[in-house]
Amino acid sequence: MINILIPFSEFGNYILFSILAGHVALQFVPEENKPKISIPKPILLLSTLGIIFFTLGPIVQVIFFFKEGVGLQQAILSAFTEFQVGKAWTFIGFMATLLWMTIYVQGSKYLQAFLLFLMFLGVGYASHSASLSFWSGLFSHTTHFLIVSLWTGILIHVSWFARNQSNWLKFLRWFTPFALVCIVIVLISGFIIMFSFVEPNNYMKSWVLPYGQMLLLKHISIIPVVAFAFVNGFLVKKTMKLSSFNPRPWLIGESILLMIVFYFTGVLGTLMPPHEIDLTVSSEGASPWVEWLLNKDVIAPLHIQFIPSFQTILLIIISFVFLTMIIFSFKKQNPI
Repeated sequence: MINILIPFSEFGNYILFSILAGHVALQFVPEENKPKISIPKPILLLSTLGIIFFTLGPIVQVIFFFKEGVGLQQAILSAFTEFQVGKAWTFIGFMATLLWMTIYVQGSKYLQAFLLFLMFLGVGYASHSASLSFWSGLFSHTTHFLIVSLWTGILIHVSWFARNQSNWLKFLRWFTPFALVCIVIVLISGFIIMFSFVEPNNYMKSWVLPYGQMLLLKHISIIPVVAFAFVNGFLVKKTMKLSSFNPRPWLIGESILLMIVFYFTGVLGTLMPPHEIDLTVSSEGASPWVEWLLNKDVIAPLHIQFIPSFQTILLIIISFVFLTMIIFSFKKQNPI
């Protein structure tokens, strides 16, 4: 049960951070350069409180891991006082409380931005990357999480909470290059984080383990996000110049796809990165799902490579057809 709940807590954390990041970021955008956005204050307040609750997920995981060996009371005490996730939760909880108070009284946007940035630092401090190499891991994970939250958060606000279609073109003029920069930074920081756990030559070999499979799913899920970013960044602007086209459904689609990426990331954060893949396969075995798919046992040492076949070529063609259908459905103005 705990292995099912933890990914959902991580997923909820990503969504709530994105909502707050989008709210804070859009306060710095002039009114004439964005649609009229009206998000209820209770959503913002509940988001700050929800982060305190959802950030407990990794701590619960640590407690359940050690409680059989040292007892529940000692496991709880150690999780909060000795582990980075526990120290980070205390820090994030304190900053979230201050942010809640600032939002409640409609305080300075600069103070909101500063407190939220400290909360992002807390998440980076508790990450796997920081546990391996503190400063580089802290910087790369914080940057990765902050940028993707800004991108997703702004999308959530303008797609789900916009009250009209005014200023859409002005919004897209600055958001399109902003999103492109976000994609570049997210990809660079993401590869830095990935290579700290899985060496490039072991990337395909990691697919026989749950961590590598979820990493692959995350990477695949980014492809349609980029396709929607192309639609919303370039095609929407051209269409809106010709008609009263409503871009919100397409922005909603992009935000939903980003949420799917968030879920894969949440599951990924609960899995142990394989530093020695062959050793892990020898001691723990490969993923049952892979062995079922291949219809044979996976035995170390592994030798994995791409081999073209009719099935692989056919699946690649089908994938490109579906990507093309995204563009085609936009031309037909059929978001569903």
